[in-house]
Formats: sequence, C-alpha cells, structure tokens
Amino acid sequence: MKRKTTFAITALLLSATSLIGSSATAHASSAAPDCASFCIYEHDNFNFWGGRWVMFFPDGSCRTVKSSRDNMASSMINGTNRRVRLYDRKNCAGPVGYIAKPKSKDKDFTNNGFDNKLSSIR
Repeated sequence: MKRKTTFAITALLLSATSLIGSSATAHASSAAPDCASFCIYEHDNFNFWGGRWVMFFPDGSCRTVKSSRDNMASSMINGTNRRVRLYDRKNCAGPVGYIAKPKSKDKDFTNNGFDNKLSSIR
C-alpha cells in the first residue's frame, strides 16, 4: 500500500512540475523580460538567446558601448524613470539617433531607422 501511494504521489508531482515548467516557458517567450535599468538586446523582440544583451544604469553621463557590441542593438527596454538618449557615434558625438522614454519598450529598432546603429548612451 505504501509503495502504491508513494508511486501515485511521485507521478502527481512529476505531472505538476511539467505543467508548471511548460507554463513558465510559454510565458517567458511571449513576454518581454524584466529590466529595472536600461537594457539593450542584440535581436528584435528583446531576444538575446544565442545573442547578446547589455544592461546600463543611466546616470546622465555618456557611456560608449564596448566594441564587441557596437552597432548590434535591435531592441530595448527602459525600466528607469529617465529619458535615455542613444547615439550612432562613440562618446555621444553628433545628433541623438533615438530617445527612449522613461518606462518604455521598443521591440524592433527597424521602424525608426536605428537598428544596429547604437554606439553610445546618455
């Protein structure tokens, strides 16, 4: 009797675990990830699986993107209460190419002509 009960409980727990796991996976793939600061993603739709993402803490100073990630941003999440200015040139030189409003998301930079152009942030 104990063996049957243990088997039944184990089967029930495995079933519940697989349901929770598949539900979490479906939710994570359909929603934007959380970002409490300013996050840029190499691919559209906040996708960094197999790609890259970078998190910045905007403080008003200029931050140049590392050369390995220069001109690679395709989407962003601004989780801050600040406007973040994106530049096509290093050291925030030249005109602002894109302004991310506070608490905003952009899943595809293509529609505003800034896809794969990010070089620095202020």
